[in-house]
Amino acid sequence: MLTKIRIVGAVAALAMLLGGCASAPATVDGTDRAPVPAAASSTPSEPATSPDAVPTNANTPLPAASDTDAEAAQGVVLGPGDIVEMRMFGQPDMNTQGFIADNGELSLPLLGAVDIGDLTPNAAQTRIESAYREQGYFRDPQISLTLVEHRSQQVAVLGAVNQPGRFSLSSRTTVLDALAEAGGITARGARSVVLIHRGDAPRQRVDIDALVAGSGAGDNVLKAGDTIYVPEAPLFYIYGQVQRPDAYAIQPGMTVMQAISTGGGLTDRGSNSRFTIHRKSPDGAVHEVDALPTTPVQPDDVIFVKERFF
Repeated sequence: MLTKIRIVGAVAALAMLLGGCASAPATVDGTDRAPVPAAASSTPSEPATSPDAVPTNANTPLPAASDTDAEAAQGVVLGPGDIVEMRMFGQPDMNTQGFIADNGELSLPLLGAVDIGDLTPNAAQTRIESAYREQGYFRDPQISLTLVEHRSQQVAVLGAVNQPGRFSLSSRTTVLDALAEAGGITARGARSVVLIHRGDAPRQRVDIDALVAGSGAGDNVLKAGDTIYVPEAPLFYIYGQVQRPDAYAIQPGMTVMQAISTGGGLTDRGSNSRFTIHRKSPDGAVHEVDALPTTPVQPDDVIFVKERFF
């Protein structure tokens, strides 16, 4: 009887143990773990994005400045006679300065002659780096090429300017820029200059006053070999009772009173109404003409300012 009771108790204890195992979560290491929610999904959710954070299409290339644009922005090309300086980063013994020969070649350490004629400094720098790399002298040379003196690209400014001569071109040098380099037009210089282009291009008249006022035709950007000639303006002569008797350039529409002002004005004894003009006629004869303050001045007029009566 006692044995049966023990068997029944053992079976009941075994049943309770099996029921507890069925309700507990399965573990690998025997420790209890929180049950996984049934709503969890194995697919990750998409992150929220704002319209401003949407990336551009990866297949659409971004616009990049081309080498041609960069060279155009630099504005100058190298040519015979130019002086350039080459510096190599980390290799001070390779630094050098030299002239570009007539054939466009520059002599460089180890390489010898390298043709860089008609290239911009940036393009020449790239060519030199490639030459050092391709010939096995340096694996990744970092070179800086500087234009020291630009002798190949010059223009001439001649005539009635304060410092006539030849001047180097820089990026987009205009007629006004070149005249400024030459010290400006003299007091006897005309306000209309002649632009002579290299080659067979026709000569061009440039109105300086119109350029200054912003109404001139085109920007008159100069090219290598161009020449600017400033002729002398038509002159008038003034003497008598004026502060600075001399010859002066006639300005458009100038009157006798304006001519007196150009000569520094009247002296203390000068008359503001008694003038005579010695004027040359077409046949070459000179006639004396009584003038008023508003009388227009003509080329080669000789104005005499008389003394006042009292």
